[in-house]
Amino acid sequence: MGRHCGYLALVAALASEADFCFIPEWPVPTDWPTVLCHKLRMMREAGSRLNIVIVAEGALDREGKCITAESVRAVVKETLHYDTRTTVLGHVQRGGSPSAFDRLLGCRMGAEAVLALMEMTPESDPCVVSIDGNVIVRVPLMQCVQRTQAVKKAMDERDWETAVKLRGRSFQRNLQTYRLLTKVEPKKNFADPPGLVHNLAVINVGAPAGGLYFIIFFFA
Repeated sequence: MGRHCGYLALVAALASEADFCFIPEWPVPTDWPTVLCHKLRMMREAGSRLNIVIVAEGALDREGKCITAESVRAVVKETLHYDTRTTVLGHVQRGGSPSAFDRLLGCRMGAEAVLALMEMTPESDPCVVSIDGNVIVRVPLMQCVQRTQAVKKAMDERDWETAVKLRGRSFQRNLQTYRLLTKVEPKKNFADPPGLVHNLAVINVGAPAGGLYFIIFFFA
């Protein structure tokens, strides 16, 4: 899903603690099969029992060649001989249970849409109800169209930095976080002597905080 926008794949990779993510705005190098297999092998050697790879619908490499979930599956199967399955999200993803944020967002955007209709005049420009940070805003429709076209132009010219910038602050922060977390590697010679097993327990005290488990998982 997402067509030529990698936002859904990127946030899914962060939420699912994926080992690798393919998105069109930040293509992988042409030798991605080698890079991918090295990453997956390293995670298995560190004790991971499974790997998760997220592939956006419009994923590309640096030369503009399309990357599909099936091509990724074939590389992993043929190179690492791991039991590999492909799951294409469609109705399952759309039918997921909404979170508290989803419910509130729907109410807030719906209310803003009604206000926009009530305030419209024959001379008013069409607009799109959107969210900027945590503020519901109205964005002119043509501005959205022009920005989408600008992203496509930047990607056609392989100007990846500009494409990411045009996606907005949230996309940039998510991509920066993903790239930072993928640089974290297991400590060498970390294996325990035979027969010695360490267990680590972490207790969180206080009100729930979104994203805390994700941070503990990577750094505890």
